[in-house]
Amino acid sequence: MKKTAVLLYPQFSEYELSVALSILMQGGKPIITLGSNTKPIRGESGLNCIADLSVNEIELDDIDSLLLPGCMNISTLQLEESLLDFIRYLSAKGGMIASISSSPYLLAKAGV
Repeated sequence: MKKTAVLLYPQFSEYELSVALSILMQGGKPIITLGSNTKPIRGESGLNCIADLSVNEIELDDIDSLLLPGCMNISTLQLEESLLDFIRYLSAKGGMIASISSSPYLLAKAGV
């Protein structure tokens, strides 16, 4: 079964992911976390997380969907081209993208 990728970035909103991740897990849908790199990423409540892979390492044939959490100041990501390129590529391949809170900003910046 293909996985849902969860994109993590500085100041991502952990609480916005909790229910979505619980539902995916209850449904048996595998997930993988992605970041611009695999260094610790601090969420808005101070929780440090380490992504499973960077967006440059993921094999896109392994995923069919993407979950984007909101962020305290999403505009700080407007220059993160690796994240925007990943969103563009997944969209072009027909992947489903779920966007929470402020994260539609990333979709707009990616032209999706």
